[in-house]
Amino acid sequence: MAVSFEDISDELDVFGLGDDVDDNQLQKLQEICQSYNINANALVNQWMAFSASRKVDLDTDNIEIFDREWLPKKLSVSQQTPKAKGKSFLNKNTINSALEDQLEIIGSYATPEEKSQIAQAAKRQLTPENNNNKNKRFIGFNGSPAVKTFSPTSLSPASATPSAKFSSRSNSGETVFKFGNLSGHSWQGEGQGCKVSYYDESSCLTPQMKYMFQKMMDKAGALNEMIEDMSQSLQNAHGIEDFGHLALPSQELVTVSGRICCDSIGRLNNQSVLLEGSRDSSAGKSISLDLSELKQYSLFPGQIIACEGVNNTGKKFVVKKIFESQTLPHPESPGEQENAKLLRMMVAVGPYAPSDGIDYSPLSDLIKVINRDKPDCCVLVGPFVDTKNSTINSGELQETYEEIFNKQMEEISHATHGLGCKIVIVSSSRDAHSCYSVYPQPPYSLSTHFSDGSKKSSAQVGITKDLIFVSDPATLVINGVVIGLTSTDILMHLTKSEISIGQQGAGLDRMGRLAQHILHQHSYYPLYPAPDDVNIDYDLWETSARLPVTPHILLLPSDLKAFAKDIDGCCCINPGRLTTGLVGGTFAQVVVDTLALRSSSSPAAACAVKIVKI
Repeated sequence: MAVSFEDISDELDVFGLGDDVDDNQLQKLQEICQSYNINANALVNQWMAFSASRKVDLDTDNIEIFDREWLPKKLSVSQQTPKAKGKSFLNKNTINSALEDQLEIIGSYATPEEKSQIAQAAKRQLTPENNNNKNKRFIGFNGSPAVKTFSPTSLSPASATPSAKFSSRSNSGETVFKFGNLSGHSWQGEGQGCKVSYYDESSCLTPQMKYMFQKMMDKAGALNEMIEDMSQSLQNAHGIEDFGHLALPSQELVTVSGRICCDSIGRLNNQSVLLEGSRDSSAGKSISLDLSELKQYSLFPGQIIACEGVNNTGKKFVVKKIFESQTLPHPESPGEQENAKLLRMMVAVGPYAPSDGIDYSPLSDLIKVINRDKPDCCVLVGPFVDTKNSTINSGELQETYEEIFNKQMEEISHATHGLGCKIVIVSSSRDAHSCYSVYPQPPYSLSTHFSDGSKKSSAQVGITKDLIFVSDPATLVINGVVIGLTSTDILMHLTKSEISIGQQGAGLDRMGRLAQHILHQHSYYPLYPAPDDVNIDYDLWETSARLPVTPHILLLPSDLKAFAKDIDGCCCINPGRLTTGLVGGTFAQVVVDTLALRSSSSPAAACAVKIVKI
C-alpha cells in the first residue's frame, strides 16, 4: 500500500500535529504503513490511541516504541502484511544460514518471537570460530577520491562499514528548499577567502576555561539580571512608566514584568503558568497567571514578558494584555572599504556518519561539494564523534575518540588546503571526544594525548590556519556580515516546552515563531530550566550566550524540518543535519550580497539560501 508523506501529514493535521513531525519521523511512519499494510488514517488513529494512553509526544523514540510494542498487539491479522498471515519466513535453517548483516535487516521486520530467535542466531555467528567472518565485515569504503588526496577511506576508521541506505540514495544534490532571490547569483565561487573574527572578543571562551564553579547566589543574580535587563528593554519599547509589584492586590490595571515559570514538574499548560518577578520590582515573588481573557499568546518557561492586568486577591493575576517583546538593533552593515562583493557560505551540521557505524562517506561527499563550489567560508557544526551513534556507544572502537576527531580535522584541512576557503568548526555537546559537558561550550582544542602515549599539537597533526575553532554559541563577523550560531538544538527544546494559542506574528508558522523567541529574548538559549542534558553555567551564559545585536544571519541547527526565513529582518536558517539516522540529510548554501546589505533595511533581503540533499 503506497502511503506518501503528504497523506500522513494531512491525517496528523486533523489532530493539530502536522507541524510537530519532521521528515525523519514521516519516513519512519511511512515504513510502518508499509510493514503493516495499513493506510495513513489507520496509522494516525492507532498513534492517537497510543499517545493518549501513554501520554507521550510525537518523537522518534516514541514512534519506535509505538512500532515495537503497540501495533503488534493492536492490529488484527487481516491488517498486517501478507507475510505475517502465512508461515513464518524465519526458521532454524534460514536463521543459521544468514549472515550477520542479513540478520540485522531481517530483524527489523520480525515479530517479537522471531527476534528472540535472531538474537540467539546472532550469538552463534559471533562465536570464536567465526571471528574471521566478523572481521570481514569491517572494511573501509573505497569510494572515488575527491580533489587533492582526500578519500572516504582515509577519513573513516578501519572498522567503518558503509551504510547501504546512504550509498543507495537517489536524490543527492536535490534542492529541497529555496529562500530569497536566487536569480543572478552563482553558487560557485572563486576561493576569494574571507576574514573571520568574533563580534565581541571579550566574550570569547578558551579551552582552558573553568566552568560549573558558580555559586547559588551568583546563579540567582544572573537570573535576576536577565529579568531586569529584558524589563528595561520592554519598558523603553512601549513607554511604560513603571512596573508594579505583581503580588500586591490591586483593583485597577497594573503593568508587571517577570519570567514565565511552571507551577509543577511537567510540561507547561495554560493552567500552570506562573510569573516570577525581579528582586527590585516584586521582591522575587511569583504569582499564578489567568490567561483566559487572551485570544492569543505564545509562552515558554524562562520567557521574560511584560503584561497588563488586575490582581484582585493578590493570589492570581488576570492578564488583559501581553506586551510584544522587541529585537535588538541590527549591526552596522559592511563599510564601503570592506569586501564589496558576494559572500558565499556553506553550512553543514553533524552527525557526519550514519547512526549505525562510523563510515564518514557523508562528510567526504560534502568536501567534494566544497572542492567543486569553492565557497568563501564553510561552517561545520558538530557533532563529529556523535554520542548517539550506536558504534561509538558500543565501546568496541580500535581508536580513541580524540584520534577519530583529529583524523577528521586533518583530512578536512588537507582536502580544502589551497581553496581559499575558511573552515569554521563549531563545538557540540554531543561530541564524545569533548570533555566539556557545559553550555556555553568552549572551542575544541587539538593538543591531545594519543593512545600510544604521545601528545601532538594542531601543527603536528597537520591542521592548517584555514581551520578556525569557535565556541557554542558564537557571534562571528565574516567579511563584515554578522552571523550568530549555536549547535544546541534550542528549537527542539522550545517546541517541547512552549504553549501557543492563536496565530502569533504576521505570517509566522511554528518554526518562525520559535526562531522569533530567540531574537526577542536576546539570548541563544532563553529556556529555563533547561532539559537534563543541557548543563548551563550562568556565569558563562551571562557573558557568552546573550545576543549582542540582532545578527544578519542566525544559524539554528535542529532535528526539526530544515528552513530559511526572514524573521524581523534577520535571515534565520536551520540547514538540517547531514545525516538523519541511516540516511542522508541536508546542508545549506548561502549567498550574501554585501552591497545590498548596506542599502537594505532588512538584512534578510540581501540573502539567498538553498537547502540541498547531500
